[in-house]
Amino acid sequence: MEPSKRGRGGRTESAVEEHRLAPDIDVIVPPAGSYPLSRDAPERKLSRVDRYGRRARVTAYETLTSTGTVRISFEVVDDEPFDFKPGHFVGIQADIEGFGVRKTPYCIVSVPNDERTFQLLVRLVPEGPLSYYLGALKVGDVIGFRGPVGRSMVPKEEEQNELILMATGVGIGPFLSFARYLHDEGMEQPIRVFWGLRMAEDICLLNELEDLARTCEDFSYQISLSQPPEGWQGLRGRITESVPPLLATLGGKHFYLVGNGAMIEEMSEALSDLGVFKHLIYEEPYFNTRYKPEETELERVKQAFVARDLSSPRVRREAAERKLRRNQGARSASEAWESGRL
Repeated sequence: MEPSKRGRGGRTESAVEEHRLAPDIDVIVPPAGSYPLSRDAPERKLSRVDRYGRRARVTAYETLTSTGTVRISFEVVDDEPFDFKPGHFVGIQADIEGFGVRKTPYCIVSVPNDERTFQLLVRLVPEGPLSYYLGALKVGDVIGFRGPVGRSMVPKEEEQNELILMATGVGIGPFLSFARYLHDEGMEQPIRVFWGLRMAEDICLLNELEDLARTCEDFSYQISLSQPPEGWQGLRGRITESVPPLLATLGGKHFYLVGNGAMIEEMSEALSDLGVFKHLIYEEPYFNTRYKPEETELERVKQAFVARDLSSPRVRREAAERKLRRNQGARSASEAWESGRL
């Protein structure tokens, strides 16, 4: 779905303005050639360039779940280059009746290729009119977009850390292309995928996951349901609850967090407090980008971890400093509210 990044995959349009590459409406560019001396000369007038001038045609449309998850395939039909890596996204723009012009970034979920094609995984949500615009597309329809742009998920070639991929909802999409890309490139780090969903009816893409488990030597996945049906044999609860007890150690791992910003903030802060360096935590929130966990909730997540291998005086000091900053931020917000400034 739509990317965000802390301040940036499937989020609703209301979060777009927080995207780290925003604003993404127009780019103001100077005129070509040398500048005239006079500031009032018409040749110095700035012009606007449409950043959504690229075009792609729908080639396939699949309904994946009864709860509103679809996969849409596109081919690029303009003449510009189209190169991307796992983690990159395209920005989609459309003029939607009753809502006006909307624009939202969506993570590309297909493997990089030379055919100038890409796929998007979209969750249809009432608060995201652009998602319903995409959901109404038919094969042959043409959309306007920009990109690909963004931050690659691909680790450095010399890195041999185990990859721990945690996703909620359609955040699973870029992980599928990421794992396949690494395998195709001969990068054989162990990969463990944890996918958090609400209900069994939300589960999809099992063929893709099973194919990765079958063809990639050290790939595994587990699904955690927060509202599991009777007899469910997988993980239970949110992944902030079900995954920490499964990680015997935290060292030698690179963590990737994609999806719900609440999950990402809680997991990222907990991992940092337990000694994982920030550069080993990749974050891609799709929504809830402003979420800040209560200290009690953060403590609950940390207590769920069984791993304590990274503890050190430095780690404890840095964790205490982060806790102090969080508490100071909470006090400042509370004081601002009481004084009427919020």
